[in-house]
Amino acid sequence: MKIKHLKIDGYKNLQNIKFEHNSDFISLIGNNGSGKSNLLEAISIIFRNLYTLQKDIDFAFYLEYETTQKDIIQIEKKDKIKNTNISFLINGKSDINIRPYLPKKVIAIYSGEEKRLWKKCYQPFFDEYISNVNKSHNEGINLTSYLPPMLYINKYFWDVCLLCLALSDLEDNQNFLKETLNIEKINSISFEFDPNIKNYKDNLTLEFINIIKNKSHYTFEEFKQLVKQEETKNNNIYYFSDDIFKYLYTAQITGVVKTTNLNFNENLTIENLSEGEKKLLLIKASLEFAAQEDSLFLLDEPDAHIHVNNKSKIIDSFKNYKDNRQIIITTHSPTITQCIEDKSLFMMNEGKFIPKDQQGIIHHLTAEFWGPYQQTNFLGSNKDIILLVEGKHDKVHIQNAYSKLKDEYPSLSFDIFSINSESKIKPLMVGLYEAGTFINKKYIAIYDNDKAGQEAINKGGFDKEEQNLGYRKLTKNKVEHHNFFALLLPKPEGFTSNCTIENMFDSEKYKEAYAKALQDNSNYFLNQSIEDIHNEIKEKSKSNLAESSKDFSKDDFKNFRALFDLILTIKNSQSTDNKVAENSKSYNVEENTEHVLYHIAKNTFGVTATAKYINNKEMLVLKDSQARKDCVASGVATKQLRDKLIEDKVLELIKDKYIFTKNYTFDSPSAAACLILGRPTNGWKSWVNEKKEQLDKLRKTN
Repeated sequence: MKIKHLKIDGYKNLQNIKFEHNSDFISLIGNNGSGKSNLLEAISIIFRNLYTLQKDIDFAFYLEYETTQKDIIQIEKKDKIKNTNISFLINGKSDINIRPYLPKKVIAIYSGEEKRLWKKCYQPFFDEYISNVNKSHNEGINLTSYLPPMLYINKYFWDVCLLCLALSDLEDNQNFLKETLNIEKINSISFEFDPNIKNYKDNLTLEFINIIKNKSHYTFEEFKQLVKQEETKNNNIYYFSDDIFKYLYTAQITGVVKTTNLNFNENLTIENLSEGEKKLLLIKASLEFAAQEDSLFLLDEPDAHIHVNNKSKIIDSFKNYKDNRQIIITTHSPTITQCIEDKSLFMMNEGKFIPKDQQGIIHHLTAEFWGPYQQTNFLGSNKDIILLVEGKHDKVHIQNAYSKLKDEYPSLSFDIFSINSESKIKPLMVGLYEAGTFINKKYIAIYDNDKAGQEAINKGGFDKEEQNLGYRKLTKNKVEHHNFFALLLPKPEGFTSNCTIENMFDSEKYKEAYAKALQDNSNYFLNQSIEDIHNEIKEKSKSNLAESSKDFSKDDFKNFRALFDLILTIKNSQSTDNKVAENSKSYNVEENTEHVLYHIAKNTFGVTATAKYINNKEMLVLKDSQARKDCVASGVATKQLRDKLIEDKVLELIKDKYIFTKNYTFDSPSAAACLILGRPTNGWKSWVNEKKEQLDKLRKTN
């Protein structure tokens, strides 16, 4: 079967989600909470109800698929009300009997311990199957041992899966054991049978068990000869591997066989396989034995616990089955998505598919350095600020720094994306701007403060007028480009050399990382040029520092405060909140040319603040601005006002700074500046606009 169209409306966070599909399999990619697992659940619920002819689906859906016989099946429920009819069309004609056209099997393989889907959709079929098997041995009914239409495959069948693959005559299955699982030889098989087995009545499963129950321990060759006798020999017995899978599956879940254990490679067992190898074993055997043609496979994050070098083998395992089975997987693995054709990828975010036009734009802009996984993360980000950095270590260090300092920046939240080169940042920002659909966020490019970064930011494209504020905007039309900014890493105080992210730490930290790089690998110096030795040690040192920085103390990240202050300033620089918060002097602020944003000029106290000069006399300081913790002795009036604002919860102490919890209006620019800096100051000189012009200039021109 092949799903051609699917629409779900009203299941959990899936609201009017739909897609058209015309490829070998479907891969749903997205962050946790994007809705991809919910989509698998909704599909399972649809088929659960179709198999059982129930009508209690409480969401609307449309499902269209094609069978291997080229029949077109259309199934639809138009509303979200329970117990309403579901309509069926078979090749365009109404049909009340959908059962012959449903998938032969629906197989779910889940990576986690979540039991909700099992209980909701798969357990009822399991229970009915067990009941029928038990009924057959109680009443002597000859059960054919067909597996239930909906199967949930889990860890209890690892040995059965391995045995059946080993018994298979197909070269592909033998290669899988050798090349993927590194199993050269199955040595022995042992079973634990129910001692009361004689009380069971005849059925096909018991017929098979009666053949193998005379011994509890077999060599592999003994067992293979027993169950795969040629038809010309005694009793004409010959069991195919898929039959053996069904009988042992049935025998184990009914308790006829308590356990199945294999020994291989002389003295290894299933427990010696990694979690990832066991997952690959389940997937391969399920595709091979658990389902026929026209079956549907739902695999939730099949790459979980699988080593990165083996992830691509998941996609390889589909190749012999994807033509006649519909396979749907969810993943957030970059390795997996790199192996999948674009037409099979469906990016999800917040219960919706990301529009194909946006996917196409981001793919066009980033395919050189991002795969589908990174593109999905970018498109699915729900943060208002996006930081674009040069390399992976920039991202790691900024993330680690923010994890230590975030209590000082409670209103700051962002996602970080590595571009892998300073030269690629500006083209990406220009492309995002020109696309016109990515202007609901602020994008901030962070360049190394070295020769390459300075050339990238200076050679054109960013407005030089804002250089003195520590950041710049994309050029041309400033009003339209207010979402795109760039800055150089702010150098630590007293540091005058080229500054990369590693220089944001005290030099001892990099020295330790460098020494470890030398100590860990003396092979750097063997048969390599001096330049290659230098580059290897440098890269290893950077990696060492990135790895160790996650355990650094808060004080080790002190130099990152200047970076976060700049980001916070940019965040507030184009505030769209035009309604002043309620306080003793609250009113609406209209957008007009008088309300230019002003910032506290560079100061030695490490605080940032943003305000608007209003009514030709007052200063409206915006929420999230910072104020110095301490006041000098001469600032008595300032201290009294500060105490009042603290009491009224306008100011909240976060570590060593006060944060404005709401907008607040001061009588004059100086009153605002004095409170923020904690000392007497001339506010007409302290407040500057984005052009570094003092507020005093505005007063003189009026």
